[in-house]
Amino acid sequence: MPENYDDLFPNVEKTETKPSSAPKERLSDEDYAVKKKAERDDLSDIANRTEVEVTSDSGKFQQFLNTLARFERYSTQNALLIFAQRPAATRLGDFEHWKAQDTFVNKGELGIAIFEPGKEYKREDGTTGVSMNIKRVFDISQTNAKDKVTPTPQVEIRTLLKALMSNSPAPIKLVDHLQNGEGAHYDEARDVIEVVRGLDGDSLFRCLAQEISYAELDHQPTDTLQCNDKGFTAYAASYAICAKYGIDTKGYDFAEVKDCFTGRDGKDIRGELKSIRDTVNDVAVRMAKGLEPQKKAPTQEVRS
Repeated sequence: MPENYDDLFPNVEKTETKPSSAPKERLSDEDYAVKKKAERDDLSDIANRTEVEVTSDSGKFQQFLNTLARFERYSTQNALLIFAQRPAATRLGDFEHWKAQDTFVNKGELGIAIFEPGKEYKREDGTTGVSMNIKRVFDISQTNAKDKVTPTPQVEIRTLLKALMSNSPAPIKLVDHLQNGEGAHYDEARDVIEVVRGLDGDSLFRCLAQEISYAELDHQPTDTLQCNDKGFTAYAASYAICAKYGIDTKGYDFAEVKDCFTGRDGKDIRGELKSIRDTVNDVAVRMAKGLEPQKKAPTQEVRS
């Protein structure tokens, strides 16, 4: 046994050597896969429960549309997950995103779990699928930048209207009046949007947002259209578009939302929400090009 020389050093307390902690047990590849699948299933359950909640209550449906208005580039499932975990979120990023912005996530903050596309794989029937991984993102309110946020510059209503009308899916025509007191109407047979002269800015934006959304849906191939009622989908999409750009939404009423979804299965409900999300995204992308013509359109997340 080697001799100990610690006694040569004065005022040194003797310490007891503690054994190192036991190494963590490493999961096998199979157990790891089972664990990750269980986590994905739990997250899917949250999205499914939230889907039922927002389509069963008019207030929650409207709140979900507000979340969708801020995150229309995310998939429908991820928008539901954001709403379920942090409905007031306004700007999201993972650790690396915030670090690149010279911003750091506050200690102890719990990230928002969402799905992100992973690797492609071959199904048993020969088709190609895409695996989904869980990703954690954080709202700006969870970072040290929450007190440094600069207000978004207000865009003039005339500029917003020009952007909304640019590359409209159907020609827009001014008329002196329309039946039933409508401010605007999309005529499917003639493929034209008619607008009454003299509307104020906010009213004109609301009317156009709804009819442009309707025309957007009408131009989709019938076999890919996932909504049962284009009128309701366009109405909900126009609300989200108005909310996104700061247009007054007080006149919107979703009191009958529960009736719209009663008796429909999960796949059908998710298809309806996806149609709303896709319409908002399509209109927002066109508007972004009109508002910022020199900037490249944002990369879109894979729709799921």
